[in-house]
Amino acid sequence: MSRTFNGLLLSALLMMSNSFGAELGKLFSKGNKALSESRYEDAAEIFAEASMEAPESAEALYNLGCAQFRSDRFEEAAESFEYAASMAETDALRSRCWYNLGNCLVRTGETMRETEPQVAKTVLLQASWLYRTALDNDPSNVNAAYNLEITQRLVLEIESQIEEQQQKEQQQNELIKYIREKLQEFIERQTTLIQAKDTGPAQAVLERETRELAKMMEESGLHKDIVLPDESTMQGPLKETYTHTVNAANAMAVPDQPVALSELVAALGAAPEDPNKQEDESDENSEDSEDYDMDYEESDEEADMYEEADPFGDFSEYEEIRGVPPPNQTEMDILAEEIRNQERRKQKKAGEYKAAEKDW
Repeated sequence: MSRTFNGLLLSALLMMSNSFGAELGKLFSKGNKALSESRYEDAAEIFAEASMEAPESAEALYNLGCAQFRSDRFEEAAESFEYAASMAETDALRSRCWYNLGNCLVRTGETMRETEPQVAKTVLLQASWLYRTALDNDPSNVNAAYNLEITQRLVLEIESQIEEQQQKEQQQNELIKYIREKLQEFIERQTTLIQAKDTGPAQAVLERETRELAKMMEESGLHKDIVLPDESTMQGPLKETYTHTVNAANAMAVPDQPVALSELVAALGAAPEDPNKQEDESDENSEDSEDYDMDYEESDEEADMYEEADPFGDFSEYEEIRGVPPPNQTEMDILAEEIRNQERRKQKKAGEYKAAEKDW
């Protein structure tokens, strides 16, 4: 993979066109030498100077992009390659520009793969398109053909990664839903045991089931702190719920029933909300909103009635239409009043002096 997206750019450097002067030729030589010695930042500065000396030189911008790419400044390199492609005078140079621009996007996509796989997929699809464009300009660009195939494989891998992540999230959501349901059940059972002052076998059974639920949380790994890509940590979604559940089971073993009930309630309160329930509530709200809008839809008969009157005229006309009284002032009324005021201002200005049009 490193050969595909890293090792080809240096060999693609361009020499200066004969149409430019000797001073610019020196800058090209210095820039190429800096790149060959892995002094990428120095090379970028030199080719930036060259591109200012000859802003119409696609070769200078192309080499600047190569230096920026080697400095891991992929966004700047992409901009340089894009400008170079727009000024390139040959299909071969345009092909190299699009090819290297595709490499910039691949590098960007690779850095986003773990944290934002969906965005990474989109970026890699764009890179694939650029490799195809490079091949359209120069079918002999074997590097573009090779990278196109590799990039397509990467897209398939990321699609598989996204599918696995979605399945994992669905399993996690189902687990959270189950845990919440069991905690609600345990609270009801513990409440009943307290009311009955029952500390016998029924309490022992509830203790065993509570420990089994805590074990399930432990096996899921959601009770631990999560290590983020930047090596910082965040609290696991079931960490507090797990702790309270274990405390509840320990209180049941004493038995200290009030404490056990308090810990169960705390465990449920600390548990994440059921994602499926939130989605269902959102759908219900959406349906209610649609029903609300339907209640206020205007019938064909009412629409015809209002069309017969001038909607921007005097509302007293409504009294003459089928005996319907004028409506209360609405946004439509306010808009009508504003339009009438605009018309009055136009009429007032009609008699004012206007400069005659001149024919010179």
